Amino acid sequence: MSQGKYLDLLILDKNENNKRRQSSASEKAKEIEAIYGLVSGKNVLITGGAAGLGNAFMNHFLKHGANKITILDIDKEIGKRIELSVEKSCGEKKVLFIHADVSNHELMIAAFEEALNFMNDIDIVINNAGILDERRWEKEIAVNIGGMVRTALLAIKYLSKNQLGHGGTLVNVSQHIDIKSTAQLPVYTATKHAMIGLSQSLAESYQIEKTGIRVITLCPGLTETALTVDSPNKLLSRVMKADFVKTLEQLSIQTPYVVAQGLMSILRVAESGSIWVIENGRTPYEVYVPNPRSLRRTYKNNFTVIETKVGTRDGPIREVCDNTLTGLMSCA
Repeated sequence: MSQGKYLDLLILDKNENNKRRQSSASEKAKEIEAIYGLVSGKNVLITGGAAGLGNAFMNHFLKHGANKITILDIDKEIGKRIELSVEKSCGEKKVLFIHADVSNHELMIAAFEEALNFMNDIDIVINNAGILDERRWEKEIAVNIGGMVRTALLAIKYLSKNQLGHGGTLVNVSQHIDIKSTAQLPVYTATKHAMIGLSQSLAESYQIEKTGIRVITLCPGLTETALTVDSPNKLLSRVMKADFVKTLEQLSIQTPYVVAQGLMSILRVAESGSIWVIENGRTPYEVYVPNPRSLRRTYKNNFTVIETKVGTRDGPIREVCDNTLTGLMSCA
């Protein structure tokens, strides 16, 4: 190949790369504009908003023009510090911190009332508060199931167009769980599966028509938060701790910033009832819960006819095994 042709190919390749970069930058700009249009002027309530994922969610909502944000958290000191920090950077009465425990019914009712008074209405609820403490599994259930169910039902009440609101979005934060990697977290895993079931029920079409609420499930993969960092110390035994530490070493971890950034994109496109995974710091993707009927296993001996060598004058004896009625193998 002559030097002139080689230079021409390099120029063409460079031009193609420039076009791709420009196209990618243009698409990114359009996405940011669309997210800003969706979030701008909205009032947001976030549970567990003082640290980790909740704090990252708050920062991204502020970045994309949210009107007012209320964060609920059990950590009073950090919550007040965040409120003052946002006041200095974004102006007064932008963020309100409310000290609340999601497992306390009276406190949560009062918190929603205070949030409504502060923001005038609520457009988006991020149901995020949760704990990981297998040693205190009763508390884990009280927060991760009781608290999140309570938050979801209050969100329905305050967002629903046939009650106190005008419709909106409820995001229930679950987790992307590989059962093989969470054998040491049986109760925590169960609570996160429960959130998917809750969302699926609340997102039924007849509910949407009555309430005007879009329900989305967000399932982050392993994310660098205080909950994750301290999790090996919250397991049921030392053996479980050793196994879990080995498992964590084999997994890649992402930052809360990436998850919050992914949520902004999800809010733009997600339909009610959809389940979204963000793992390994990559682009969000949607998953679905299959119809149980499609998961039905078929065994070779569900209805087996066995011809035997022993016979009568009328023909061979047939042994028929059928487990379709009893669920157990029964032979006649």
